[in-house]
Amino acid sequence: MLIRLTLILCFLYASCFSKTVHANDLPVYLYRSPLTAQFFKVNEAAYDDMLAQWRAYLPKFGKQFKEVNRSELTEGLLPGTLILASALLLDPEEREAIQTFTKAGGGLVATWGTGSRGATGEWKGFDFIESNFQVSVKGELTRDSESWFLTPFGDGPLTWSLPSGRRIYMGKTAENLLRIEAPNLAAVYMDWDRGKDKDGANGAIAFHEADTHRAVYFSFPESAWFYHTPDEVATMLDSIMAWVQRSPKVFKAAWPDGKEAAHLIEMDTEDKFFSAPTFAQHLEKIGVKGTFYVLTSVAIKHPEIVKDLMNRGHEIAYHADVHVGFRGLKSSEQEARIINMKNELRKIIGSQATKATGFRAPTESYDTTTEQLLRKHGILHHAADPNASQDRLPFFSTAENNLGPEKALVVLPRTQHDDISFRRQNRTTAQVSEAIAHDLDLVIKGGALGLLSVHSQNYVDGALMQQTMGAYMDKVAGYKDRLWVARGDQIADWWRKRALAEIKTTQKDKKIHLEMEVKQPGNIEGLSVFVTHPAKNATVTVQPADQSAPKVRIKVIDPFRSALIFDKLAPGRVEYLITVQ
Repeated sequence: MLIRLTLILCFLYASCFSKTVHANDLPVYLYRSPLTAQFFKVNEAAYDDMLAQWRAYLPKFGKQFKEVNRSELTEGLLPGTLILASALLLDPEEREAIQTFTKAGGGLVATWGTGSRGATGEWKGFDFIESNFQVSVKGELTRDSESWFLTPFGDGPLTWSLPSGRRIYMGKTAENLLRIEAPNLAAVYMDWDRGKDKDGANGAIAFHEADTHRAVYFSFPESAWFYHTPDEVATMLDSIMAWVQRSPKVFKAAWPDGKEAAHLIEMDTEDKFFSAPTFAQHLEKIGVKGTFYVLTSVAIKHPEIVKDLMNRGHEIAYHADVHVGFRGLKSSEQEARIINMKNELRKIIGSQATKATGFRAPTESYDTTTEQLLRKHGILHHAADPNASQDRLPFFSTAENNLGPEKALVVLPRTQHDDISFRRQNRTTAQVSEAIAHDLDLVIKGGALGLLSVHSQNYVDGALMQQTMGAYMDKVAGYKDRLWVARGDQIADWWRKRALAEIKTTQKDKKIHLEMEVKQPGNIEGLSVFVTHPAKNATVTVQPADQSAPKVRIKVIDPFRSALIFDKLAPGRVEYLITVQ
């Protein structure tokens, strides 16, 4: 029952927050609840320690920021944004004043158990949260271990400022995090492995637009922010506050052609190599291609299968020569193996082996030496382990310093559980089907790269993945308008091209000047720029500054976002005026 409190010393790093002034002219109010302050004191904790997080962030709003007391709230506030920071205790007059504020157009932000107790501390339940934020509270996260991470939805209307799926550690606070369900989520709780939570709902941040106002709810207390870096907190709050204040924002999207997420479905082709064509057929049934990371010492025994897969449009890439990891081996040993695997593939497909530019280390075992040698020998991307990145997006290897996107190795982290994980967990077919379907949904919502790996030995008739992938492919096909399904080399190539474009914006009211600089060699096809809406189903129009500028297609993503899609961008600078209304 939300009475366990913890003392945190967040004021120690308050000065680290950014001091950028927000453009919105409406007031931002931080409410200091006197009843909550008293309740905290009785429980030997300090309410001001919760407020300190906001006091560190909100001065960037300059004169618009004001801390208000009970009399100021109940006497009435001018429209703006009201922040209820873990305001557990609210009396009837305070509740009525908050309702009056929102009906007049005021935005609302609340955290944790706001309003869950009455004037004397009696338990009231979560009606205040559920009615004001359109969420359903489903209980608390188990706090027996320090295992929970906040994972924001990348390119979403609220949390676009953070990369998709970033693991943001929630630490171990005395206040239990709440589980919520809501029609509109901006972040969820997950463990390190990002697996499906068997205990149910895992919503963390929800947003809601009513007829008169916008509202955002954080189901965690400010004490959990102590484990984040100040810059990370400020970055997230900037984009969330912009949404509440109806300030449209423009940002470069992760994926091309207005797609919300990307998906690589690949096979580690090892033992039972003969099952690879069955996997290919499942992909082709829904009109997509995949990547086959082949173990060359086995592939050389099945040359016709390798040639057939390549002729059908699938990517042939390397899974090394033998199924032994690379991490810790001497550089000379690693290089000899890389040369050997390339020679073996050349014996199978001849000069077409130059098209094999991807790699996946056996047992996901590699090191910086491996990455350096892969690039030296013409490898352009490699599929890595889930721990390679805190985010669910591709990234450029840092194994070699001072390499730009055009030369650096692209790393594609495996972001989904694979069949090896499921077998280790003794999952049934039904459980695997549920888990991969659930994760695909999160890939879409989170704007992520989904990388699902299966193994040839687990794709024979009656095997675990062979039984589940038919239904999974149907689900993938159902997302065709939102999900880009591509081969590993295509995703890596896109990530390089995306890095060539830089955008800058200046904003006045609901008109945004967009300036885009495209570096050599340019020729970026399908670059998407997302625009957040100041109101549900707003209309976005675009006017080029020069009639020779590339044409732009506008695609509505959802009620809160639209995408500007540039068919082809040559090197140089282009400018546009975006109007959102």
